[in-house]
Amino acid sequence: MTAAIDKIAGFVSAAPLSRSTLRRDGSRHVIATGLKKMSRALREWGYGLPLYEIRLKGRHPLQLLGSPDDPAPGNATLGSAIFGGDMLYDGESHPLNDKFWTNLQKATPEFRRYANSFHWLQDLAHVGDQAKAKDAAETILSWWLETGDVWNKEVWRAATLARRFINWSAHAPLILSSENLVYRSKVLHAMARQLRHLSRCQQDAAAGLPKVYVATALTLGGLLLPGGSGWLSRGLSLLERTIKSFVLPDGGPMSRNTADAIRTMQMLILVRNTFVEVNADLPPWIQVTLDRMAPFVRAMRHGDGSFAHIGGVSAEGGHGTDAILAASEAKGKAIENAAHTGIQRIVSGASCLIIDAGTPPPYALSGSAAAATGAFEFSIGQERLVVNMGPASHRGPLPELAAMARTTAANSTLVVGDTNSSKLTDDALIGAGVNETQTTRETLDHGVSVKVIDNGYEKRFGVLHERVVELDNTGTRLKGQDRLSGRKLKKATGETVTLRFHLHPGVQAFKAPDGRITLETRGGKTWIFDVDGEDAEVDDSLYLAQRDKPVASKQIIVTSKADGIQPVVLSWSFSEISV
Repeated sequence: MTAAIDKIAGFVSAAPLSRSTLRRDGSRHVIATGLKKMSRALREWGYGLPLYEIRLKGRHPLQLLGSPDDPAPGNATLGSAIFGGDMLYDGESHPLNDKFWTNLQKATPEFRRYANSFHWLQDLAHVGDQAKAKDAAETILSWWLETGDVWNKEVWRAATLARRFINWSAHAPLILSSENLVYRSKVLHAMARQLRHLSRCQQDAAAGLPKVYVATALTLGGLLLPGGSGWLSRGLSLLERTIKSFVLPDGGPMSRNTADAIRTMQMLILVRNTFVEVNADLPPWIQVTLDRMAPFVRAMRHGDGSFAHIGGVSAEGGHGTDAILAASEAKGKAIENAAHTGIQRIVSGASCLIIDAGTPPPYALSGSAAAATGAFEFSIGQERLVVNMGPASHRGPLPELAAMARTTAANSTLVVGDTNSSKLTDDALIGAGVNETQTTRETLDHGVSVKVIDNGYEKRFGVLHERVVELDNTGTRLKGQDRLSGRKLKKATGETVTLRFHLHPGVQAFKAPDGRITLETRGGKTWIFDVDGEDAEVDDSLYLAQRDKPVASKQIIVTSKADGIQPVVLSWSFSEISV
């Protein structure tokens, strides 16, 4: 199967000419969303009634039938912090004591979700002293059982509950090794109660990854809890439907966020391994999906293993990418023409070019994406040259970066009138702007060319943005052209057109007397940036390999003006020189 997939992918990427058009579903579905919220509010009112406790009663499980290995490694440093009496997450810290869960009202919603999902069990699972880890996990969970085992709107929200059940199942040795039979019985009883509730509120989970979590939890519960055939049937059916809609034919997620792809792979691996552990018949589509997703994840990585800042994933990726790829047992090579997700990858010599040729994701799934259509990253071997700024944390040293990093100007692409190609809405989603892209990939005698046309500025300025990039067969010359044209070009009269290329912090940039920009990498490589008929300047920028750690870097800026008569054409190139 893997060999066949590689052959198909190889044929697509090597085809002399391929064209694709992507159209975005940007509708907000306001009425449907409103009705769903009303329905959920009514159900939650019912869940809060004392009588609802009766509906949570059922068969009392005496044991788990297995515990699948979690393929994602945890952070032993965070696990050790728990030993020290603190739980840490995204720059936030809270002391651990018997009032921990009550005092969480002072924490941010993000921290509360993290704590109640029990994702920190993954970190405890990777500390050296596992006896101490088990004691810590059981103690914290026993505190949780005092208040958390009764329905609570936030604590029992579908996605949070699902992640909690998944983590309890995958890290059962940490929480169910106690000789205290009363405690063990309470944990197993809580698992069954929560799964009964999850089967009723599954429709409340948001589309995308939250729905994957819910379906995974129901499937695992059906496999691991005695008498769980009903949960298994319901969960597996939901998981298959969710995967079919969320994972596109090229293996990328509909959210276009590689981190979501990695998490989805993790969930599928857990499900696959649980089927094997309990000796149940594994549905073949699970491994087929893993075989399809792994090449997409690999396509988003540079030679140094870092991820291209496209779709909301950080350079470090997270989630133990290498371990998850290995555990997936999927051997497919990196896909180069991910036409459904809108990602183009060109590898020549030691160079790798990764291009965002897609529209923003659907409105509901756009919370992590940037307005960055047409942006690219360029690396040579282990070194990155051109990058995008990357996603930032709201709790980092510069909280305002979280919004700024999602703007078009924070990415290596073209900006018209100092506005985003797609609007960033007040609810942190991506609104109107780019709703269609046309991509042409062509294999030439001397290299590979990709042309991307988007309509992000058409309504506001009457222009289409066409970007053509071409990497030669040696990987030592990248040339491109950005063009703004359209029948209503006059609307753009007097508007500033800015071309930006953000540079990796490891690159030094100097402007030469002839106007060209000299770029020097830490590895001793020298590249020259040149642009026809315009001046290029070097300015300050920031780069975020990690969301909470901005690092000073540089960017190349080319500025022009639209006269409203002639198309704006900016031709540029990056060329390696021998020294």
